[in-house]
Amino acid sequence: MDIEEVAREKPEAITKLWVDPMYGLFPHQAKEITLSLFDDRTLALQSVNIVIALYKLFAECDAQIAEINPLALDGDERLWVTDAKVVLDDNAISKHPELESLRDPDPGEEKELTAKEAGLSYIPLSGDIGCVVNGAGLAMATMDLIKKYGGEPANFLDIGGSSSPEKVEKALEILLTDRNVKVIFFNIFGGITRCDDVAKGIIQATTKMKIELPMVARLTGTNDDKAKEILKDSPIVPVASMREGAVRAIELSKAGWKKKNYISRIKILNSKFETLNNI
Repeated sequence: MDIEEVAREKPEAITKLWVDPMYGLFPHQAKEITLSLFDDRTLALQSVNIVIALYKLFAECDAQIAEINPLALDGDERLWVTDAKVVLDDNAISKHPELESLRDPDPGEEKELTAKEAGLSYIPLSGDIGCVVNGAGLAMATMDLIKKYGGEPANFLDIGGSSSPEKVEKALEILLTDRNVKVIFFNIFGGITRCDDVAKGIIQATTKMKIELPMVARLTGTNDDKAKEILKDSPIVPVASMREGAVRAIELSKAGWKKKNYISRIKILNSKFETLNNI
């Protein structure tokens, strides 16, 4: 049952068999597996159909994992599947709508599902810098940059290529359910996405939710001049580049802050960044 421990301490005890997805699992391959698991040939042959059914389930449901754990033997020498776990590929769930009702999401998955319904892509991570970005490539680059300068991203959150203020507001709502987040970094490169729409969403969210976390925003591209005008009287830290945004977000996450001296801390960080640029 403790497969991770077995894999670590006694890897030779694990049998692996590669199956050609074009042809599927042949009965003789299933026998090869079961004969490696049981000393008793009768039990090995009894479990062949279980292995074949497990593979069939895995393939037909587009699963990522199909696992029986444990497989139990009763006093009459009969095998019973007493528990199982199946993880489906979300990208293929549209092919199997009948399986949606069987979903048993954990808290992290519930956030991902909520994000998906809102047209967002969200994956929680273990850091403290919340990232709101448009485009998967830019999101990955943003997280890499945060790591490079010594910070830890709290999430992957892609608001997509076309973002209404309401979508940005929903993104912040989801992000703020993570209590580990200490600072929020917006990194938006406006193409189809309009920077002023993102700025409006930020203002809407801060007004409705009274967000007290420090926020850093790099908004460049389509309508970025309008975005800067919208945000000019807000406490959001404007930055001109990804690098500057990452550095300032990390500074804010590490420095600690209180709302009453938030503005003074920003002024200090601005001064530090100017010094850093001159080195």
